Formats: sequence, structure tokens, C-alpha cells
Amino acid sequence: MKTLRTVIIEDERYACERLKKLLTPFSQIQLIDFFTNSRQGLDCIQKQQPELIFLDVELENNISAFDIITRIYTNLYRPYIVLVTAHPHYSIKAIKNGVFDYILKPVDVDELEDTIERLVSHISIQSGQVIREYDMLSNREAEVLRYVLEGKNSKEIAELLYISINTVHTHRRNILKKTGSRSVLDLLRTKNKVND
Repeated sequence: MKTLRTVIIEDERYACERLKKLLTPFSQIQLIDFFTNSRQGLDCIQKQQPELIFLDVELENNISAFDIITRIYTNLYRPYIVLVTAHPHYSIKAIKNGVFDYILKPVDVDELEDTIERLVSHISIQSGQVIREYDMLSNREAEVLRYVLEGKNSKEIAELLYISINTVHTHRRNILKKTGSRSVLDLLRTKNKVND
């Protein structure tokens, strides 16, 4: 599986630095940036569109994680969101807002590891469902799509399937054409929206 491009928004500098440090050993995580200012964080999220966001609930200037989530979702963009908070009473609201997980502060490394493992497993299952959903794909196109969803690039796929890179590109174009998607990431996001 490819690494998950990740952003942290946490208004407490110490908690932000600590979470950043705790995430460092996880090979599945590629930390793009971290912010103690929610507006700057939201700006980065809208430009970079990371797959994963760690988000404090109560932010500066009476801004909440749910304000950020609403802004993100209005752009038809659905990243995985993990709320990190000292306040357990937001859990129901988190569920209603489609949050993937909810971790209480201080963050426990074992709980964090459990969250990341479940997320990786969830994404892997979703990838398989996406492939099965598009039964109009040829067997070879389904193989290519499976590898793409695992995060492999065209060169790696060509080597694994003993075909040329040009053939991989042709299969990728055919997958998008047959499914009516703009990108392979759209396929996964479409499936996630259907399951919400």
C-alpha cells in the first residue's frame, strides 16, 4: 500500500509536536505538514488534499474540528479523519460526521498503532471492493487497478506483470474510460461515498 499523505491540525504546540513524533516510525504515514493554526491547516488541506488528517476538536478562536470537516466536505473531498482530543463527549458527533477514529489525549502509542492498522486494513478492503464493483474491467485491467490501489507506480506494475510501461498506461486509460472516472483515486472515493 502507498503511504498516506497526512496533515496534523492541533492548536497546542506541545501536543502537535508529540503527535508528529509518535507518527514518525509508521512507514504508512507520510507527514506533509502540521499546524497549530487551523486556518493555515485548512489552507494546506484544500491545496494538498491529503488522504489522512489528524484533527484536534477544540481549536483556537472557537473553531472546532467540525467546522473544518464541514469546509473540507463541501469541496467533495473525503479524506480519512482521526480526531485527537481530551474531550470524550464529542464521540457521537464524530460518528455523525464520518470520522474514521477518535483518540483521547494524551495519545497512547498502542492506540495510535491500532488506529493506523485498522485504517490500512480498511483501505485494503475498500480497494478490493472497488475492483469487484467494476466487473466491466478485463482480468488484466483488474490486476493493474489492484496494483495501482496498492500504491505501485506504472514501472513497478510493468515489472510485476511482465508487460511494457506503455501497456500499463493503456490499461490505466481504459480503466478510467470504462468507469467514467477522472483518476484512480476517484474510484476509491466514489466507493467510499457509496458506503457512507
